[in-house]
Amino acid sequence: MSDLVSVAAIKDLLTECPICIEHFDDATRIPRRMPCCVQSICQPCLETYSGGSAKLSCPMCRHRHNLPGGVKSLPKETLILKTLDYLKIQKGLHLPCTDCPDKETAAAQCENCGVFLCSLCLNAHRRNITTKAHTINTFDEMKGRPVHSFRRLHQCSQHQHPLEFYCHTCDKVVCVSCTVVDHDKGKGHNVVSVDEAHKEWSKSSDDIFVKMKEKSERLGKAEADFMQMIENIEMSKRVAIDDINKSFDNLNSELKQRRTLLLSDVERKSAQNLKLTKDALASTRDLQTRVKSSTDYTRQMRSKADKVEDLQMMGSSTTSLRAMFEETLKKVPFVRTGVNFVQANIKHLQDNIKAAGMVRSVTFSPKEKPHGVPDTAANNAITLEPAEFPSVMEMDRRMSGQEITCPMLEWDSGTARDGIHISGHVITNTLTAVTPPDTGCRVQRINSCLASRPLMVRNNPGQLYMYQVNLRFSLKKVIPDNKMALEKALTAFPADACWSQLTGLSVRVVACSKHKQQLCLRVLFNNTRLADHPLCQNTVGQSYHLQLGFLLDGANNKIQVLNATDNTVYTTVTDVALDRPMWVMMCAGHPSDIEASVELISGHNITGSFTDYNR
Repeated sequence: MSDLVSVAAIKDLLTECPICIEHFDDATRIPRRMPCCVQSICQPCLETYSGGSAKLSCPMCRHRHNLPGGVKSLPKETLILKTLDYLKIQKGLHLPCTDCPDKETAAAQCENCGVFLCSLCLNAHRRNITTKAHTINTFDEMKGRPVHSFRRLHQCSQHQHPLEFYCHTCDKVVCVSCTVVDHDKGKGHNVVSVDEAHKEWSKSSDDIFVKMKEKSERLGKAEADFMQMIENIEMSKRVAIDDINKSFDNLNSELKQRRTLLLSDVERKSAQNLKLTKDALASTRDLQTRVKSSTDYTRQMRSKADKVEDLQMMGSSTTSLRAMFEETLKKVPFVRTGVNFVQANIKHLQDNIKAAGMVRSVTFSPKEKPHGVPDTAANNAITLEPAEFPSVMEMDRRMSGQEITCPMLEWDSGTARDGIHISGHVITNTLTAVTPPDTGCRVQRINSCLASRPLMVRNNPGQLYMYQVNLRFSLKKVIPDNKMALEKALTAFPADACWSQLTGLSVRVVACSKHKQQLCLRVLFNNTRLADHPLCQNTVGQSYHLQLGFLLDGANNKIQVLNATDNTVYTTVTDVALDRPMWVMMCAGHPSDIEASVELISGHNITGSFTDYNR
């Protein structure tokens, strides 16, 4: 044990096995370099992992190797062995003489030969006619010198000549005899001096390290994104469970079975995306660990290596580093997702307990950006599954002999941006005292909110569907020309974007350049302008009350935008594909520009008759 260096002395010098945390030595725990992840692992650990077979799965990166010669066929990490010799000299420990058969304790090193010499062999070395002119450094003289100044003998194992050349063809450092026998230029081998090869490899490795640093930074960002996704999913799970419990605590024992079903639905839906995201995070962390450890390990090793050692190490490590750099980051098919408990039909549960409540997954996925949208701006499609509500009796209103259906709609507090306040059927853009939790289900880019259920016109193509919006606003600033203050959208493809909804019907309050100094009601379909209707002056303090009605005609594939106060038609939109769930979405505007209140009127809250709405 006297020949071993203490762990405290070597823990910062890369001479500790990362598996068993024991320090390397040149007798038992011989460091063997893994070609896959540029790491050195002690021979006993590798033999344990291989189980004595020719197949070995790397303990660090799980890469599988076929080693016909066993673990001992892996190259020794000579730089670590050199460091161990260096530390023994610094600590005054036993280092055997290279020349004598008795392996007496060495006291000096020949700078020219690189051999260690005991006192007897030192005298013989100084007397020998071929070595008497060599420079001798005693161990006392070598103490205190940096490790990179410590020279080790690099000798061809076949010819016992110095390693002075590098064969690009074979990726191997060779001696002068090798260049004549096995690496002859006449046989097509590209052989250069060690100095020239090292210069070439140094430039190439510098480029790799720059790219590996960039890769590490991207992996770090990806790791943070995945951690945020997991936090959102887990938060959404907690919030959904809290919402379910709050709702069901007000109901009687008949609701217990339904609550159990919904809670299990939360677990099932959140588990799917949690698993995807956790797997991606684990993959990212694994790749990040390998990239960082390999980069740090190689950089530290190179700082202690001479040219030959550096060349040997980089020659065997570059391929692995490149492979890690090119390794594709595992992705998930969304940027945010979570589960959201929708308080569907809660007010109508007394006679419809079996259909009460629903757990919905809300997923935000990247979509193609429209022309003019900056690359840095988010543009995410919103997918809500399931979309349809369970059937509930006496929820929707039928008007005029079943010809018009007035579906019951509510604002979905779970998807509303944190700048939206919801009270019953009314939303306002006033900030709340308590910021709602970030569940990953909320719209983030615009001050918007979705209705809790879509309009399912496709289920009854011959039916007419109606709902209303009661809008009140007051201007705090003059709205610039062609800029939007508010938007009420009806779309099959809701988006969390920095702009308005570009698909489906969009009814906006805008500053109209056509009607100077006025706000107009602008109607668009698939981002094509259909009409501008003047509303009021575009001045600070201006208030306005607007009642809009929307009539969806499944038989004729059209939508009428109505003035609900007198039932006149603002605009009729034709050729509307109503074969998908249509989502009501409201952008309530920025609170610094406008103060807005939007009431969603639906179901039995709609008054009037078929005659009124058939004009």
